[in-house]
Amino acid sequence: MMTLVEDEVGRLEAAGHEGFFELMTDGAIQLRNVQGSCFFLDGGHCRVYAIRPEGCRLYPLVLDPAQDAVFLDDYCPYREEFSFSSNDHERLRRSVEVEEEEAERRRTRTSPETP
Repeated sequence: MMTLVEDEVGRLEAAGHEGFFELMTDGAIQLRNVQGSCFFLDGGHCRVYAIRPEGCRLYPLVLDPAQDAVFLDDYCPYREEFSFSSNDHERLRRSVEVEEEEAERRRTRTSPETP
């Protein structure tokens, strides 16, 4: 699933889209899938291509935070048709960092207070 940041949610909502994300228990905001496909995929085309989230712009580049490794997603059948620069790797790392910071803020806001 594709993780979103709050600015992306706001941009998509401002464009009139609703019901496209879920707030996960870990505080992450995930783009919804419908029958195994992206919420915005329609007939093989992205309905929000011009304003798509950063993760979509960089896909099939993915980050494995556990190994601190950036690689091409094995699930993408077109992965070999893409080329990415070290700048793209840094954009992805920064995007994931913001996603994690926002998720942590949401978790902290919704955590029960301890005495």
